[in-house]
Order: sequence, then C-alpha cells, then structure tokens
Amino acid sequence: MKKLYNIFYATLIALLITSCGKEFLEIDPEQQAAVNMVVVDLPTTKAAVMGTYSLLQSAAYYGRSAVILPDLMADNMYISRRNSSRYTSYDQYITNTNDGTASGSWNIMYRTIVNANVIIAKGEVLSVPQSEQAEVSHLVGEAYTLRALAHFDLLRFYAAPYNSTPNASHIGVPVLAKSGTSKEDIVNPKRNTVKEGYDQIVSDLKKAISLMPATPVGFTASNKGHISQFAAKALLARVYLYMEDWANAEAMATDVISSNKFTLLSNANYVGGSTNFRIQNNSEAIFEVVYNATNNLGTDRLAAFLFQGSSYGDGLATDDLYNLYTNTDVRKGFMTRGSRTSAENPANVITKYNNVTTFEEGVKVIRLSELYLIRAEARAKQIGKEALAIADLDLIAKRADASAPTTTATGVALQNLILLENRKEFAFEGHRLFDLTRNKLAFTKYRTGGLTIAIPNTSLKTVLPIPLAEMNANTNMEQNEGYK
Repeated sequence: MKKLYNIFYATLIALLITSCGKEFLEIDPEQQAAVNMVVVDLPTTKAAVMGTYSLLQSAAYYGRSAVILPDLMADNMYISRRNSSRYTSYDQYITNTNDGTASGSWNIMYRTIVNANVIIAKGEVLSVPQSEQAEVSHLVGEAYTLRALAHFDLLRFYAAPYNSTPNASHIGVPVLAKSGTSKEDIVNPKRNTVKEGYDQIVSDLKKAISLMPATPVGFTASNKGHISQFAAKALLARVYLYMEDWANAEAMATDVISSNKFTLLSNANYVGGSTNFRIQNNSEAIFEVVYNATNNLGTDRLAAFLFQGSSYGDGLATDDLYNLYTNTDVRKGFMTRGSRTSAENPANVITKYNNVTTFEEGVKVIRLSELYLIRAEARAKQIGKEALAIADLDLIAKRADASAPTTTATGVALQNLILLENRKEFAFEGHRLFDLTRNKLAFTKYRTGGLTIAIPNTSLKTVLPIPLAEMNANTNMEQNEGYK
C-alpha cells in the first residue's frame, strides 16, 4: 500500500535507539540495512518498544482524538460556539475525505502497527544471552499487543461494527501482519474483511499472553504505562465482547478480575483524594498512556481541550449526559455546572482531566471497572447468568453512588441498564459511540444552542472516511460508503 508504506519509509519508524529517549531514528528508505539495525540487542529492542508507546501519546491517537471523537460523535459531548475549530466537522456530522483528523489518526495507528511489525520480526529471531531472553520475549509480547490494539482501533473508527453483517464479512481495514523493509515490498493491498481483522487481533493477543508471564519482566507491575500479560487479557476481553463472543468475554474478564492484581478505587477516592482517577498508575488502571512534565502534549493535551482553566476548553458535556447522574453519584464531580465565557450559559464544563501544571495525567486505555461491566454484559447475554450480571453491575454502580438501588431488572431491561452504566462510568474516555453502534442503536447528537441531529442506526457517517491521500495513493483502496 503506497501511502502506508510511505509512512514507513519517510517518517514512520521513529524507533528510539537509546532507552533514555533523546532522539528518534528516522529510517532512510534507500538503506534497508538501517531497518535491520533497529533491533539488534536488548537495549535497542527496549528502546524500539518505548518509541512505539510514544506514538500512542500523539494528539491524533490516545493523546486526544481517540478519546474525544467517540464521545463527540455520540451524545456525551458537543463543541462550544467559542472554539479553536478543532473537531467542528464531527460535531456537525459534515466530515469529508480530506479531513485532517481522520488522516492523522489513520497514519499514527498504522505507524504503530509498522513499528510493532519490525520489533516482532527482529525480536523473535534475536540472539541474546539467556539472562536477557525473558525480557526480550516480554517486549515482543508488548509489540504483539500494540499491533492488536492499533488494528482494533482502526476497525472501530474506519469500519462498521463486527455484527453489521453475518460472519463479519463486510469491509474492514488493511491488515498488516508484517512490514517490508525494502522498496520491493511496496504493495497496494486491499481492505480485509472485518472478520479477518478481528481474527488477526485475537491471534496477536493470544500470542502476547503466551509470551508475557503473569509477573512483568523489565518493569514493575505498578507501572501501568507498560503492557502486562493482564493488560493483553483485558484488551482481549473487550475484543471478544465486540465480537459478541459472550463466553470468552466473560472468561477473559474473570481471569483479569480474579488475578487480584488490580483494585477498584473507593467512592471517596474516585474523583478526589490522593489516589483518584486522574492519578497515573492508580490501583484501577490496567494500561494507560502516561505523560510527565517533560514529555507531554502541552496545549494539545486533553485537559487543554476540555478544561476551561486551560488553553481552549472547546468540549462541553451535554445536558443529556449531565442529567443522568444523581446528586449522590460522585462521577457527577467530573463535570461542573457553570458557564462558558461569551458562549454557553449554562454549560457543563468537563473536569475529568484537569492537570494544567505538571501534566502528569494519564489516558486510561483500559481499567478494572470496564472488566466488571464487560463481564456483566457478557453474562446478561447468556442464559442463566443474569444474577451474576446484576452483581457485577451493582458493584460498579454502587461504588459510584452509594444510594443507587439494587438492580431487579431482567432481560433487555437489564442489558439497557448495563449500557447506561457504561455511559456514566466511561464518559470522556472514548467508549460511547462504539457502545451505541455495536448495539445498533439510533441516538441524538446534541450541539450548542439546543440544536440536535438525529443519527439513525443505519447512519454511514458514524464511520470515519478513508483519508483522501490514501485513496489517491492506492488504486486498490475502497472508500467507506458514507463518503463516496
């Protein structure tokens, strides 16, 4: 694929060559030998993995867009009338194929995949002392997980949900299970089916789990900025849920929960306190993208886009979301009812991300409460397990709201309550659109000034466009239906 491989050749393989991370190594497309020298021993393998983690920090990925878009394109968030012009086309559902956000996210996700491919290809045949083999294997496992995560995110953003057709036979994204390292490897692949994409993701995560022991090698278990075996299992539980493989989703979620490696934050410490949601490496985080005072996005960070006390504050919470929370639900504390100067009054200001001083505020990719709700949903979809599903649901609901009533609903009503709890629990964490579309639900898109857009469950615009540059570079590439 010319565009994707141009990413590889021109700027993509920015793999760190020292673990302290001074510079990235830019691969010269004319020098295949340079690629072969990226991963040659334990230090360069470790540096390459760290360089790949840094891609997730990008504002085009988990640093901002992957978190903002699923809430903005759904019913949780809208753009203030006083804005910096970011994401306004998504707020209005008028995005076109030349959109820079869609292009930037596509590119950074494939950069992640190509980096992971090089680490896997080189790391699996690396000859190192026996004392270093376990750590090298763990690093390769991390690369498999990163490749799976990026393919999964590409499918969520650029393809219809798994259950859109029987056997997920509809069009997905190109699956890159390996990356060439010479000009002769430039090809123009077609888009794989969604099933082929998910099969690769499941295979990669299973491989990762087999390579990484329960106790991490090379870093401490308290460091949630690295992928552990349980992070791979947690992501696999989510993947199985999206595939509607209820039994495996339940089993994998149970595996993570039963490990006792993670604990839910308390009601008192969830929004405030010294160990709250915003703290990096808290007890509930399973995998997160971390930042610090010297390695952060500055004015491009989430807090800058959402928090009124920072640079922009463009994103506001909808009344529809704000009014879902009771006054005894501590999660209401992630929003403040106030005003947006010279714009909305009243406004629901989002405060879930608010570190504007040290910037040490991670983006949670997956955390323990999701595993309980994955298991609740999976159990609710299986015969004879509703009582178990209710127990999981109530654990999360009552953690946030001690006054929440005990659930008595069954059947579809119970499933709807679980979906509602997902909305309340993961607001502004990049889940909502996917929960709506994989459940084939229509919804209302709210905008400033009381404007609304009705989004039917057949909408073709809930999927992002394939970037125009990609279409122009590859004659085999096919555009998504909503943008033809």
